[in-house]
Amino acid sequence: MTNQPEIKAILFDKDGTIFDSEAAYRDAWVTSAQHFNLEMTPQMYDPFVGIRAAESYKLARELFGNEFPLEEFAVKTRELIDYHKMRGLPIKKGFDRFFQQARQLNIPMGLVTSAVYDAAVLTFCQTDYLAHFDIIVAGDMVKHAKPSPECYLMASEKLGVEPQHILVFEDSNAGVEAATSAGCQTVAIPDYLPVHEALLAKASYVLESFDQAHSIIANINKAK
Repeated sequence: MTNQPEIKAILFDKDGTIFDSEAAYRDAWVTSAQHFNLEMTPQMYDPFVGIRAAESYKLARELFGNEFPLEEFAVKTRELIDYHKMRGLPIKKGFDRFFQQARQLNIPMGLVTSAVYDAAVLTFCQTDYLAHFDIIVAGDMVKHAKPSPECYLMASEKLGVEPQHILVFEDSNAGVEAATSAGCQTVAIPDYLPVHEALLAKASYVLESFDQAHSIIANINKAK
């Protein structure tokens, strides 16, 4: 898309954007359900994509009923997810190369995730990406989670950069809605689930992977 305002900062979502993690989270939920003799298929995990853990467990209680062992289920699921994180979650196609190029722009970069802070940090334990983020906005730092724009408005304030000058990479419906509603230039790279057409229409770019994002770096360099 042409005639966009100058990019002065870049923000990334975490799960499904930097990390190919949704499949690991889905498998953890399905395995936990089996542990507690609950019926959950991989497809039943779809509504949980892109929302923070607290909302996920509330949704699970609605799904499984009042007898659902929420606290025990949460502990089991977290154990399985943390195991995957400690081993190192796979990185999304093309992200590392793009990230190294983005670092050369010498503009602020940050992380905006629905995950709580400690869980977000653990995800990066096998990488050095976290050291290069100027800010982190995590799910436990905001009152309203994605698709609310609160997280991106907070990031904008922390950076001292107006939303229209911030480039955001997101993969989910909730994330794209949050970023576009905040007024950020949004790059949608759909991951585990497709993003609604109405939301894609609001995005500045719609890509299949970070491999297609290098022209954005070139455009930023030209504008500097």
